[in-house]
Amino acid sequence: MFSSGMTSNIRGAATFAALVLPLILFYKLLWSRRRSTFNDETSDNNCDSTSQQPDSQLPLPAAQYFDPTDSSDLLPFPSVEYEVFLSFRGSDTRHQITDILFRFLVHLKIHTFKDDDELRKGEGIWPSLVKAIGQSKIYVPILSKSYAHSRWCLKELVEIVENMRQDKRRIVLPIFYMVDPRDVRHQTGPYRDAFREHEKNFDRQTIQNWKAALTTVGALKGWHVTHNDEQSKYADLVSDSIWSHLRRFYSTVETNELVAIDGHVEEVVKRLSLDFKDVTMVGLHGMGGIGKTTLAKVVYNKILSHFDRCSFVENIRETQHQNDGIFKIQKKIIEDATRKEERVCDVSQGRRIIMDRVSQFKVLIVLDDVDEEFKFGEVVGNPRGFVSGSRFIVTSRDCKMQDGCRFQMHDQLRDMGREIVRRENIEYPWMRSRIWTVETAVELLHEKKGSEQVKAIEVTTPRPYTNLASECFVNLSSLRYFKAPPDAKLKGDFDNLLPNLRWLKMRYHRGRLGDDDHLINFHMKKLVILDLSGSDVCNDWGGWTHLKMANNLKTLNLSKCGRLTRLPELPQSGSLEVLDLSSYRWLKSTRDDELDIGKLRNLMVLRLPRACIKKITGGTIGTISKGLRELDVEECECENLAHVLADVGELQSLQILRTRSANWKQALSLTTGSVATTPSSLQRLVITGCTSLLQERRWPVQIPNLSNFPRLRILHLKDMRIDGKQSVALEGLECLEELEALILGNLQPPVERLPSLSHMTKLMSIEIMDMPSLREIEGFGSLMSLFIVKLRNCSSLERLELSGLRKLRSLQIMDMPSLREIEGFASLKSLATLQLTDCTSLKMLDLSGLENLEVLDISRCPKLETVALSSLSNPGKLRSLEIMEMPSLREVEGLANLKSLQTLNLRGCTSLGNVTSLGTTLAVGNDKC
Repeated sequence: MFSSGMTSNIRGAATFAALVLPLILFYKLLWSRRRSTFNDETSDNNCDSTSQQPDSQLPLPAAQYFDPTDSSDLLPFPSVEYEVFLSFRGSDTRHQITDILFRFLVHLKIHTFKDDDELRKGEGIWPSLVKAIGQSKIYVPILSKSYAHSRWCLKELVEIVENMRQDKRRIVLPIFYMVDPRDVRHQTGPYRDAFREHEKNFDRQTIQNWKAALTTVGALKGWHVTHNDEQSKYADLVSDSIWSHLRRFYSTVETNELVAIDGHVEEVVKRLSLDFKDVTMVGLHGMGGIGKTTLAKVVYNKILSHFDRCSFVENIRETQHQNDGIFKIQKKIIEDATRKEERVCDVSQGRRIIMDRVSQFKVLIVLDDVDEEFKFGEVVGNPRGFVSGSRFIVTSRDCKMQDGCRFQMHDQLRDMGREIVRRENIEYPWMRSRIWTVETAVELLHEKKGSEQVKAIEVTTPRPYTNLASECFVNLSSLRYFKAPPDAKLKGDFDNLLPNLRWLKMRYHRGRLGDDDHLINFHMKKLVILDLSGSDVCNDWGGWTHLKMANNLKTLNLSKCGRLTRLPELPQSGSLEVLDLSSYRWLKSTRDDELDIGKLRNLMVLRLPRACIKKITGGTIGTISKGLRELDVEECECENLAHVLADVGELQSLQILRTRSANWKQALSLTTGSVATTPSSLQRLVITGCTSLLQERRWPVQIPNLSNFPRLRILHLKDMRIDGKQSVALEGLECLEELEALILGNLQPPVERLPSLSHMTKLMSIEIMDMPSLREIEGFGSLMSLFIVKLRNCSSLERLELSGLRKLRSLQIMDMPSLREIEGFASLKSLATLQLTDCTSLKMLDLSGLENLEVLDISRCPKLETVALSSLSNPGKLRSLEIMEMPSLREVEGLANLKSLQTLNLRGCTSLGNVTSLGTTLAVGNDKC
């Protein structure tokens, strides 16, 4: 009942995984996560309202809970325009917890009433407030010391409580800010003083209504904020709770009476692997009427609270054949995710909206009753672009998946597929369709037991094989995929053998293949992929004779073939889509080889070597290969490369470009080209130089305005002398909103300040190295999607702000002698690895708030005298602790609490005495630990 189909990304070639698995249940997609945009807004009013939420799953400290199983909760919710109504006294909290909470809520795109923004001109204030309260789901009163002094706040609170009583689905989540909840509940302390003033101006009934509302809200379970430094922590908790409640409001689908379905539900949930960060798709298939839709609905209801947004699209088979049916499917997904009406006019527009807006969220999408005509990639888009942790469930009567997505197999599914193959012939394993064990392969090949049943052979073993004579392949007429054992060599006459071979992967080593390898008649007419990467295959290999006749060949991989001294003759048909000649690092060419690209009009990937090719003929790259997606000339030293790359700006499908700074300066039209000729499709740009070039003034490189690359996901600029003023050296960097990885290093002239990074909301990895003049990284603290940070040799940087990096997993700071202050450690709840090396000015390290720290490495930070492990929120998670070359360190607090510690290294901490840890006394000195 569970299945999904696999898509081959190379036409006409069956991957080994597809051959091994006739039944594929589910796949994991190792796809980078895209995160939602962070919109920073501020609140400015006496009694305002606001909203937003984070991703972590925390306990809900609220007093009321929505129960999706209660039938009354399934009644239509009254007309709702706002999700959260935030009530607060502006003079107390506007620039404190209110602003922090609002920013969190904005990041989660929760619609919140905010009376200074939302009230229309000409409307009365109070009627509009009453209307807004009535149209909200969740109320968050921030009860501060002077809250009760405001009659507007008290009137709002009465209205809030009344709405809560009339509809139990409305929720009140109070925050007690610098005030004791008992003072709110009993109107004592500052609240008693407020009512003494009110009693002079208002009648007794009004006073009683206000007090009753305070008593009701004061009795609810909420959050008590007692210190200013706890505001971010509590804003995080509140926004988590708000979003958890909202998820219960949305998207719950009805199911009929269920019988004996629990086992299937648990199986699907297990296969969805909710704990993994990858994007996962699970398919449910089977004949109509067996309960696929019901099962999908139950699973959906069970797990929807784990996601930011959810959508269940039913009856796709029927809907897609209606007028505008595909638009309706896209519209349903978009409106479920954004919670706003959207007009979809064509399929491409709908897909673009999904990829631009829906993919920002961690989503759960169920596509019910999909048939063969439904094109997932065309309708929904590429799942690669969705945030990590997203899940897709597809139900279908068919077990085929459409093209458009690349999948990778789960180990358990591989094993199950192998078991299916094993049962094809339990007694005679060499008679099975797929062979992957060494023993079976050896028996089949060397004892010539091949049969027409065998379609794929893959052998991975450390044992070298020296001979695979042509006689070994007798009767293997159906073989389509062959991955040879290491060092095996083919010998003999292969005439009329392996007529259906599509994919050949062999890896030779020095001394295994040479002039004595008499390989003849090795026909490649149906070969689609030839992979000899990492081999010592040489010029005289017999297979080269037949390569030019491989008219169906699409992939030729000769990367790292260190013994080739000249290029083989390429197929005449021009069928090649991937040509990889990279990493000829030690090759010395014996003649002036030319690469003719004139017939390579279908190329999608071209990687050129460092040597071997002296000249490229056949035209320029822009006129020959219009569909080129990846171009790697970083190592190429071809004499006419500048001419060949002159029109690279015309490659509108180009996604990956790797080049050296010298090539960029000499050849690429991007240096002077207009926006119209710039490949805006570019997603990865790598420009590197070399140390010697930096010393020569004749090689300055002009970096184009980076805003010309709106789709850029990876930017790598290193070892370059930049032409132009320092202030515009990286112009447009702040516009790269799709960027996921940024690497900057050793840029000359020195860069003191980077453009603001605050708009890079999808940036997951940043590495800045060897930039000693850099004094500021503007917007660094707002990069909420960052997973990895590496900073090295930025010797002028004095301060780091990390408060917004809530998803950060790894932080490495090295060779930063001026760094005095690191702020925001308390917000790094996901941080698992922390390395500080040669931070000679750092005096204090606050580890409080680090809930998931597993590895701590501190070296040569001489001014640190204490490392307080006792302040860790969860010290039991720490597995590795290394503190080295710290002669001033006098104390390491909390070692006894490190229950999971596996590695402890305190070498060179000469001021430490005996350290008691885990029940063992360690003598610590200069060389002893």
